[in-house]
Amino acid sequence: MYKTETISELNFELTSFCNARCPQCPRHDIFGNIQKDLKLAHLPLDTIKKLPIGKMKNLKNINFIGCFGDPLMHPQLDEIIEFFHRQKIHISTNASLRNVEWWNDLGKNTTIDSVVFCIDGLADTHEIYRRKTSYEKVMANAQSFIQAGGKATWQFIVFKHNEHQIQEAKKLSKDLGFAKIDFMYSDRFDVDNKFAVYENNEHLYDLEKSKDQVLLRDKLGAEPGDKYWKKMNDNKGEISCVWSLAKKLYIHSDGLVYPCCMLGGISAGKEIEKLMYKKIVKDSDMIDLNKNDFEQIIGSEIFVKSLPNSFKGDPFHHPVCIEWCNKTTGKYANANLSIVNS
Repeated sequence: MYKTETISELNFELTSFCNARCPQCPRHDIFGNIQKDLKLAHLPLDTIKKLPIGKMKNLKNINFIGCFGDPLMHPQLDEIIEFFHRQKIHISTNASLRNVEWWNDLGKNTTIDSVVFCIDGLADTHEIYRRKTSYEKVMANAQSFIQAGGKATWQFIVFKHNEHQIQEAKKLSKDLGFAKIDFMYSDRFDVDNKFAVYENNEHLYDLEKSKDQVLLRDKLGAEPGDKYWKKMNDNKGEISCVWSLAKKLYIHSDGLVYPCCMLGGISAGKEIEKLMYKKIVKDSDMIDLNKNDFEQIIGSEIFVKSLPNSFKGDPFHHPVCIEWCNKTTGKYANANLSIVNS
């Protein structure tokens, strides 16, 4: 499935620590508490340095993403950036971390190809979803980065509470010098059009989808109040691993190497997904970069046989692979549903 010299992109969950409390983030349970089985850890710099990047002749992109944590929480981020100085680095962050001086230095760093600033609204709405962040601090950091020469993208998740601000945000992004602004819908309204927000088990308010958003469960004909899983599974098509075709990999903050960040997402939360993955992989120690050389991992039976066979249904299709990569009802096949026509 992979060869060292053909890998094009590495995606890192540098840390599972985060300053924010975004309601739909998988690091939280439905009551807003950190998942009990989420291992809070920074990916060790020494583990990263084990990667044979000198042999990765096709490695172009390094992505520091935030499925469970914000990359800026890693205490050795600067050293990690330096390690990948021959690649193009992309960072996705809530940007309510570090000071403007640090951001100014980052903007001057030619290794940084782009930074995605997750800003979900304007001053009066941003913190409804990006809880525990500061809109003022984010904007100050963004301006410092841009003015120093950095290429910035504004990512704006559209909900009912901020959908009226799209045009104003487009103008502001242009005025501030963002390279572009991307509007997208959340794909995490699994059961209905609302998502309850909690803190310390106390209900605060509900998030609501945008009035213009068509959800995947709507397209699949799931009944109101029911998750779309059964409809998706009953009508699924052939599974084609999008990430492996693109020669991309995901390395979690605990050191485990996954074919994609979606499978990496099973590290906290749904027990059935973890149990099914364990039946496929059997021994997670074999894909632990803390304990093995990278080339041993991608050359192991897990990556050469077990995972590719599971994509074909042997012994079964993993639910995450069905959800994302089946060619009929999967999220990649229906990615247009997340696009906002602005």
